[in-house]
Order: sequence, then structure tokens, then C-alpha cells
Amino acid sequence: MTITAPASISTHGEIDLSARSFWAKSAAERDAAFVVLRRENPVPWSRPVESELLPPELNTRGFWSLTKQEDIRAASRNPAVFSSADGVIMESFAPEMTELVQSFIAMDAPRHTQLRGITMDAFKPKNMRTLEGWIRGHARDLVDEVAGRGEGDFAVLVSKVLPARIFSSMFGLPPGEMNDRTVDACQRLLAYTDPETCGDKSGLEILADAMTDIHLTAAEMIPERRENPREDLMSWLANAEFDGEKMTDDEIGAFLVMVGVAANDTTRHASAQAIHFFSQHPDQRQLLVDDVPGRIDGAVEEVLRCSHPLNHMRRTLTEDVVVRGQQMLAGENVVLWYCSGNRDEEVFDDPFRFDIERSPNPHVTFGGGGPHYCLGAALARTTLKSLLSEVYTRIPDIHASEPDFLIGNFSNGIKRLPATWTPEKPR
Repeated sequence: MTITAPASISTHGEIDLSARSFWAKSAAERDAAFVVLRRENPVPWSRPVESELLPPELNTRGFWSLTKQEDIRAASRNPAVFSSADGVIMESFAPEMTELVQSFIAMDAPRHTQLRGITMDAFKPKNMRTLEGWIRGHARDLVDEVAGRGEGDFAVLVSKVLPARIFSSMFGLPPGEMNDRTVDACQRLLAYTDPETCGDKSGLEILADAMTDIHLTAAEMIPERRENPREDLMSWLANAEFDGEKMTDDEIGAFLVMVGVAANDTTRHASAQAIHFFSQHPDQRQLLVDDVPGRIDGAVEEVLRCSHPLNHMRRTLTEDVVVRGQQMLAGENVVLWYCSGNRDEEVFDDPFRFDIERSPNPHVTFGGGGPHYCLGAALARTTLKSLLSEVYTRIPDIHASEPDFLIGNFSNGIKRLPATWTPEKPR
């Protein structure tokens, strides 16, 4: 059932979360708007989002917003009411398209439970140790390549390259055309908000083309990996079981798409944001440099809190519910704003201070808990920890100038980040 609630010109006063122009504002301006919402209207209604994927005649559903962390966590832990089955981005697509792009994060129990169980079998402790070893090696090798340069675009040289290499080795992609095609597709998946990437194509065409390329890779690799399994994630997924069930080829392809999104958003953008934050806060950079092993874990958590690489996830109500006195109806969309929950004044002291010694640090960057808590959270943390440990041990004075941010309501990303550092002497 689709419910279309009354249209509104803005979300609250001059704040319009649906407008592209709102997401083109600076991070400080957007954060200030969410401060107002948390204080004055924490569960506001918004008109349909100005979409890069769907034309207005097909994008008719407005949405409620949850801006307080307490509400985000409560909704995340109640999937029976706050359902993911209709999709987790702003736009609603046909079920077939939703599943092919968003995998089991756009499912509810029982199928979500089954597929997550299968993937957990693939991510067993022995396999996780293998993946973590690859990640540390890739981070070390990449810093080897750039440390002697003394300058460059960190977002292009490092942040974009590291997750691509990790993705390739994780899934056992062979060098050559298949690897290049798949990595390029992963980097295009959420680039539909970027006019430079889209060119003369629509956002939906960009997304569909990227998804098709990744599913083609899965279709080519799965039969061989089932016949001759190797030590890679594609083999583990192709042969993993839970309650006697395995993933279908399409489900593995969708998982590949989902991991592509995660690799090129969470880790890619968080790593660039980290260099940006430490450049803005040299006192915090010095704290880290003085004791990298002792402070790196806290630094990673604070980078994740402040960068919130994904601004939100969407849910759809299965029944009427009241949150903070606001009546919401079954069938309506509800957006969980992680970017707001990570700045909630009731949770964090001085929430706009970048503080790598912040403790506790209960951010919701990977979700608010519940069955949809990010499956790759441990790998994302390992990637950031490995990379930042290498960077601030070997080129500790790295300093970035003003970044070029992506514009969009889903990803909080950096396209370009010029930086300079004292070149590392050859070892």
C-alpha cells in the first residue's frame, strides 16, 4: 500500500531536506539545520525528494525523518514495524530492481535472516583473519607507492584505490578486463549524483549499467568457484550454507553490488574525511602521531562518527506508529538520519568537537543496531585502522587543502582532496 501524505513546501521553516540545494550546502550549514530540527521538530514531514533516479511522476512519496539518536536506535531494533523490504534509499523501485541493487539489506525476516546467516558462514573467523591480512598488506603497499611523492590528491591516489584493491583481492577477481570492469562499476554505483560522472546519461542509467556489469562478473565467476573453490570471498559465498540453504547466483550478484557500495562509500570517503579532519585539527593529529598504536582505535571511531559516510537509510512503516507525539501511518516512508544522530546533543558532549579521545563514542555510522547492523563494520574499521596507522606513522605531517565534496543526500563523500607532506625517504 502506498500512502501519500500532504505535500509541504519545506521540511521545517527554511529547511528543506528534499531539495538538492540543501545537500549542496556546506557540512556546517547542514549540521546547523539538523540542530534546529532536533530541538524544534525532531520528527518532521518532507515532500518527495528531488531525485536523480526517478522522474517526478514516479517519485510521489514524501517521508518522515528521525533526527534523534534514541529514535533511530529504536526504529532500527524494530524491523517488524520499520521495514526494509521496500528499499533503503529514498526512491522506491520495483521489488526485482530493489533486490538486485540492495541485496538483503532491503529484506526482512525470514529471507533476510537466511541470507545474513549464509554470509556469516562465509565470514567465519578463519576467513576474516585472511581478509584482515590482505587489508593490512594493501594499506602498506599503497602508502609505499605514494609516500615519496610529497604531494598529490589523496582522494584519488589513496582513498579511491585502496577499497578497489581490497575488493578485487577479497573476491578473487583475476587481473585484466573483468577486474577493471568490475572495479569501475563499483565506483559508478552511487555516482549518479555527480554530473561529472553522469555526462549525458541519467542517474538511473548510470546505476543500471553499473549493476549489470557487476552481476555479469558474478555470473562468470560463480560456476567456476563452485567447482573449484579458492581462498576468496566469492568461493566462500558460492559454497556457504545456513540451515541447508545456499545463495542463488542472483543473490550473490546482489551481494557483490552491496559490497561494492560499502567499499566505495564507507571506507573510501571515511579515509579522505579523516585526512581532512586531521588537517583541520592539528592538535588531534599530533595526539595521534605521538601514540599511533595507543590512539588509533579512538581515532577511527571519531572519524566514523564525524564523517558518517552514509547520511541515512530509509524504512517503510508496516503499521501506524507514534514517535514523539507525531502520528505516522502504515505505508509511509521514514528516513533514519545517521548524520543527525551522530551529532545528537543528548548523546555526545560538545558533539561538533573532533576528539579522538572521546569515550564513550556510541555513534550510529553503521546503523542503530538490530538485524540490519552493518555486516562489514569490522572490515571497515580494519581498513581505516590499517591505512591511518601507515599514514600517520610514515607521513605524519600530511596536510590537505579544501576538499571538493560530492553533492547528494545519501553519500557524504569527497571527490578531490589535494594534500602535501614531507616525502618519505626510500627505505
